[in-house]
Amino acid sequence: MKRYTRIAIALTVLLALAGIAGAQSQWTPLNHQPGVAVGPMLQLRDGRILVNESQGPDPGVWLILTPDANGSYVNGTWSTTGHLQSGYAPIYFGSQVLLDGKTVVIEGGEYNNGSAVWTTLGARGTIVPWGNVSWVSNSPPSGWSTIGDAQSIVLANGKYMQANCCTAQNAIYNGPNSWTATGSVLQPSNDESGFTLLTNDKVLTVDAKFNSNCSTATGSELYNQGTGVWSCAANTPVQLYNASDEELGAAVMMYNNKVIQFGGNVIATAVYDVATNTWTAGPTPPSRLDQADGPAALEPNGKVLAMLSPGLFLSGCQFLEYDPTTSTLATTSNPTNCPSDSSFVGHLMILPTGQIMFTDFSGLVEVYTPTSGVVSGVAPTVLAASTNLKIGSTNNLLYGKQLNGLSQNNGYGDDYSGDTDYPLVRLTNTQTGKVYYAFTHDDSTHSIKPGTVMYTHFDLPSTIPAGKYSLQSVANGIGSNSIIVSVN
Repeated sequence: MKRYTRIAIALTVLLALAGIAGAQSQWTPLNHQPGVAVGPMLQLRDGRILVNESQGPDPGVWLILTPDANGSYVNGTWSTTGHLQSGYAPIYFGSQVLLDGKTVVIEGGEYNNGSAVWTTLGARGTIVPWGNVSWVSNSPPSGWSTIGDAQSIVLANGKYMQANCCTAQNAIYNGPNSWTATGSVLQPSNDESGFTLLTNDKVLTVDAKFNSNCSTATGSELYNQGTGVWSCAANTPVQLYNASDEELGAAVMMYNNKVIQFGGNVIATAVYDVATNTWTAGPTPPSRLDQADGPAALEPNGKVLAMLSPGLFLSGCQFLEYDPTTSTLATTSNPTNCPSDSSFVGHLMILPTGQIMFTDFSGLVEVYTPTSGVVSGVAPTVLAASTNLKIGSTNNLLYGKQLNGLSQNNGYGDDYSGDTDYPLVRLTNTQTGKVYYAFTHDDSTHSIKPGTVMYTHFDLPSTIPAGKYSLQSVANGIGSNSIIVSVN
C-alpha cells in the first residue's frame, strides 16, 4: 500500500525540461496539456482517451483527449466530461471499458476523498459515442467490506472480473449493481497481485505472499473461466516480492507467447511461458532498479517499455526496454519528470498510432514513439466488412482475425488497469487524409488467442463527410490490412 502522494513541480521547470526532452529523446509533450494533474487512462471505443484527474484538486473529474483531424494525439485537444457521484473520488482503483462499448466500470479505491479507506464504492459510466460520459453509483459485490486498489480484468468470454484487495474473493459483473461470486485465489488475498489475460484464455496471477494451498512462497496461479476455479501454476525462479511490503511490478503478455513479470521491491524479473506453464529467470534490472508498483506497455515492435525506480516508493525513476529476442533490459530515454518520479506514479497506455502515452499525476502528459516495426503475424486482419456505408449508420459489421490483438498490452499490477485488447475502426479519407474513428461495440469474443476469428459492430459518426475511405481495424496500436469503403 502506498502513502497518498501528489507530485508538484514548478511550471517554469516543466517547460524548460520539456524543451530539452523533445530535442534529445523519443518523448514528446502534448501540444495541449490537460491543465490539471492526471493519472489513469482508458481507451474509448471511438478513438478518444478517457483520463482521470487523479490526485488533482478533484479526483472525481474525468477528461477526454480527442485526436486531431489527422489522427494525432500529440496535437489532440482536451475536454471535461462527467463527474463521479458525490462522495466518490478514488485513487488507485479497478477500471474497465466493457464490450458493449458504452459502459465503463470503476470499482473501489485505496483512497477516497484523500483518505486511505479501501472503499467499496464504485461507479458506472455511460459513454455517448463522440460525446460525454455520465456517471451513477454502482454497488459492490454482496458482503464485501473492501475493494480498495484491487485488480480487474475483462475475461476472454467478455465478462468483467473484479478482485477484492484484502481477501481472496473475486466476482463477475452481471450488470448494474449485480455481481456473482467466482473462484477465490489460493493465496491469502489478492492484495498487490495483478491479473494477466493469456493467449490460452486463462488468467495468470503471481502470488505476493506465501501460498499454503500451493505450499510455496514463489507461487503463481491460473484462473479457468469455464470452471471459475484457480489452480496452482508453476513456481517463479525467484521470489518477486519483498515479504515486508508484498509489492509487485507489472506483468505484460508479449508477442512471443510469454509474459514478462517485473519484481516489486526486489531487483529481479521472471518470464512465464504460456505453452509450457514454466517460469525462467529474466534479466536483472541495472542500477538497483525495481518496480514496487509501476507501469509497462508492449510496443508494436515486440519490446516492453517499463518504468522502474530504486527501493520502495523512492524517486529516481528510469525507463527500460525489455527485448524478448535477447531477454535483455536496456535503458532508454526518460520523460521530463524522470528521475524525480517513483515508478508507482506512472501510467502507460498504447495509443492507436502505436505511440505510448505517459501520465504521472502531474499536469504534464507525454508520448513515447517506439522504434518502428511490427512483429510478424501479430497484426489484426480484416476478412470482410460492410463497404457501402451511410453517414451516421449503426451496427455495421466487420469480420476479421485476431481483432482484439494478442495482449492486454498495458500492465501495472493491482492499482491500475488500462487494457486496450479490443478492436477500433479507423477510416482515413483517401483524398484529404483526414482520420475518423467509428464507434465499435458488441464484439463476438474477447479472446486474444492467436488466429481467433471474430466480428465487431461499428457505428459511423454523423460528422464524417461523404467519400472514399481506407478502413482499418486497430488493436494495441497495430493497424490491419486496409479495405476501401464508400461513405454516402
